[in-house]
Amino acid sequence: MRRFLLVFMIVSCTNAKPKKVENSSKAKPDFYFVGSVYMIGNRAGWEEMKAYKDGEGYRFEEEMYIKVLMLGLIKEMRTSLSADIRGDGGINRFTYSLRTQDQNITAEGKVENGKFSFSYKPPSGPPQSFNYDVKYPVLTPQTFVFAAAKGLIKEGKYHYFDPSVASFFDATVSKESDTLWKLDAKGIIVRAHVKDGKLVLQNQPLKMDIVAQPEEEAKAPVEPFNVLSLYAVRPKGDIGNPKDLVYLKVKIYPIRGDLNPNFANQRVLEARGDTAIISIEYPKNLKGSTSPPPSQLSHYLKPTQFLEVDDPEIINLAREITKGAKTDLEKAKAIFDWVYNNLEKRGSVTIPTAKQVLRDRYGDCNEHATLYAALARAAGIPTEIMVGLIYQGDGFYYHAWNVSWIGGRWVPIDPVYGEFPARPYRITLQQGSLEKQATIMSVIGSLNIEIIEARHER
Repeated sequence: MRRFLLVFMIVSCTNAKPKKVENSSKAKPDFYFVGSVYMIGNRAGWEEMKAYKDGEGYRFEEEMYIKVLMLGLIKEMRTSLSADIRGDGGINRFTYSLRTQDQNITAEGKVENGKFSFSYKPPSGPPQSFNYDVKYPVLTPQTFVFAAAKGLIKEGKYHYFDPSVASFFDATVSKESDTLWKLDAKGIIVRAHVKDGKLVLQNQPLKMDIVAQPEEEAKAPVEPFNVLSLYAVRPKGDIGNPKDLVYLKVKIYPIRGDLNPNFANQRVLEARGDTAIISIEYPKNLKGSTSPPPSQLSHYLKPTQFLEVDDPEIINLAREITKGAKTDLEKAKAIFDWVYNNLEKRGSVTIPTAKQVLRDRYGDCNEHATLYAALARAAGIPTEIMVGLIYQGDGFYYHAWNVSWIGGRWVPIDPVYGEFPARPYRITLQQGSLEKQATIMSVIGSLNIEIIEARHER
């Protein structure tokens, strides 16, 4: 369920490195910011940024430290970003890193000849590369607030890249007042509050505020808090016993940005403004099929950067697990059982690719969903990763699970909770791997849920 602390995760890039600024650690920076990080009012760590003039641009350095409580474990996360920034505020090159108890990952990237290329290097295995066409300057959440404070940006079109989640979107920048700049990337909002040429406050995704403070205050010891509970959504109304739930109808708002709640066993019944009424049904009487899936579902069989479906190790394991299974139902159930029984249920902060999960053999919801999706696709079963919320007794918590095309319909499956099929106390907000999941940051910390109807087995 931790996956929705997306801001703490990382992705990487090519072999290009930002130019070194001589003696930057000793020179006085042309820009300096240090502040405390607050998550919905709870102090979680600090951020420090420095920039040094370098020709017509700047050499930018940023470091962030976060300490929280996740699934009963204290998690400490350090991220760092270094970038060459042009005079228009866009990045030329960057490096990025994430250090946690679970993983150390590095990243590099560059903008060159109308292309933005980056790749991330996991702890083991080859780097994974991404490439995009660029028309506008590329901003990150960190460099945007710096560029706003230094007066480098203008109102207009930009690209937005979040190195923590490999997300690359078109964005617009606008000035809301003399002291407030806003970046909007498909509903993901970043704001920079600038006063007298100084950055005094940042509003980052996940309702995270970074407040300028003296260094000794910003870097004071942090008392960790339960971050998953903090972002949970407490609904109005009661769903009853979720274990025998067969139908759920809810009102949910605000729905904004690039979210897609209308998929698989979930339907949008009514949409008005940023409010949607949706229904989720439990698929009864599952039946398998030996027929090939429809051609229009071929997208859900393909490999992605995070699902190495065509890798021999994944293919061979899928073949081994499903040996003797004849129908898609039998194959999916065999893969589900294998993932459930062979992955340790443990909270982690990682970039889950299927091969990495297969090597590590542990993880939480996203790791389970990633490996199941890759194995199911390799076995010829159209499968997708779902991201949204799951009811856990006192509220809805952020979560990831799967759907597979079985017997001519989409069937929800939750390999971390051992539900096949999964009960409808899960609400889908988006589907896809990590780069698509980033879009839910537009509503995390803001969602409201009202229970309209809950039906149970009799």
